[in-house]
Amino acid sequence: MNKKYLLLLPLLFLATLISAQGALTMGIYNKKAEKGKTVCVDVYGRDFQQILSLQYSLKWNPKHLKFKEVKSFKLAGLSAQNFGTNRAKEGLLSMAWYDPQLRGITMADGQTVYQICFDVIGDAGSKSYFKFTDVPTPIEVSMGQGILIGFKSEGGKFEVR
Repeated sequence: MNKKYLLLLPLLFLATLISAQGALTMGIYNKKAEKGKTVCVDVYGRDFQQILSLQYSLKWNPKHLKFKEVKSFKLAGLSAQNFGTNRAKEGLLSMAWYDPQLRGITMADGQTVYQICFDVIGDAGSKSYFKFTDVPTPIEVSMGQGILIGFKSEGGKFEVR
């Protein structure tokens, strides 16, 4: 058998394994608020089944929203220390979490995992879209035994009234 094909077999197996396990969906509910107010957006999960670890970055327009804090953690072991805020002024927030019990956690579909709060600094009518991204933190989701699964996102929209 050709050596190229032997090298591709493990990758093909991994891709099949990932697709067979499904995907976790993370999303943000749409929100509106006036300039000068503080607003908190809910970050939710769907198909959050036996998740052992999760990491990603979140992007928004820093001309419209100024990062303030993360709060209201509903996931065991999740706290402000799981978030990288050093690039928040650029509209980037990194998140990395793992189950402290190493068992995998299940949450109900649509349940809020945490909130991100912002000061609204954009003018009326301006919009900011939230996007889950792999820059600077690569997107990765794992279940028990380190099985990687897919990641889907439902980015939300924020509008200044």
